[in-house]
Amino acid sequence: MNHTAHFAVLAALLFAGAAVFAADSAKDKKAEKHTVTLKSGKVLEDAVLLDKKPNGATFGYKDGAAFVPYTDMPDGAQKFFNYDPEEAAKYEKKIEAQKTANKKAAEKQKAKEKKQKAEQDKRNKERRIAQQEQTVRKLELQLEEAKKRLDNTEKTVSQDRGALVSTLNDNTRVRIDTPWGVGRVKTSNNNSAVRNKLMKEVDTMSAKRDNQAQDVIDLQLKLEAAQKTLEKLKEDSK
Repeated sequence: MNHTAHFAVLAALLFAGAAVFAADSAKDKKAEKHTVTLKSGKVLEDAVLLDKKPNGATFGYKDGAAFVPYTDMPDGAQKFFNYDPEEAAKYEKKIEAQKTANKKAAEKQKAKEKKQKAEQDKRNKERRIAQQEQTVRKLELQLEEAKKRLDNTEKTVSQDRGALVSTLNDNTRVRIDTPWGVGRVKTSNNNSAVRNKLMKEVDTMSAKRDNQAQDVIDLQLKLEAAQKTLEKLKEDSK
């Protein structure tokens, strides 16, 4: 059987339709397969026609499936398939136009997604900046309050020490205003008890002052770090 006859058989399978073979499968009717040699030299073993287009046909064969342009088919097969170069060119032009349209649509979608991502990134950066500004402001307030507490404690320690000195200078009578809320303390004969109490208060308030001073230092360090982070976020958002 020549190549033209082979293609005639394959074309008949296409026109008969896959549904007919599916319906007749119970009768064990199988598509006839042939070995076809193309102009390019490629050989399709056990070839079966699967689809037909204006510019070529698709065949299933032993090694898979392949689209064969009519230009790669023998002349007789081209004639059998009613190959029309002008129609094939129009079809290919249409296919290329569709590919171009698909490419443009994909590029447009990609540009849209890129724009949306950029806008979302911008919103995220603005949100992070706003959150960091709140963190900085919170630390500033905490530092301000810590400094006030430290100042008050420093004043109390100073007053306690002044009162303690007065007990050492006056062995007969001590009249002390205690800023920590004990009230006015009076002694007439022996002020050792007051002196001992003042010494304890000085120690307690001094320790408190030291702790508060460390709190101020820690908050200052945190604030500086937060401010640097804020500056970097603003720089990155430009």
